[in-house]
Amino acid sequence: MAPAQLERLKGSKFTSQRVREGWTHFHVVGLRRVGDGWAVELAASCDSARRLIVPAKELKDRTEWAPGWTPLSAR
Repeated sequence: MAPAQLERLKGSKFTSQRVREGWTHFHVVGLRRVGDGWAVELAASCDSARRLIVPAKELKDRTEWAPGWTPLSAR
């Protein structure tokens, strides 16, 4: 992804397909340059102190992440 595309991710919501740091709903709070790629900093929606750093490419993997916040019953 290009940096301009990544900037548009800030504030975006994602649902993890598995529990991470005790939560499944996250929003994008930052971007980081990692080596020759980019990583996205995610904060848990109910506990902003819980943060994840994931490769930006991983957010495209629908087996790992769904766009938006999906209800638990929809998964």
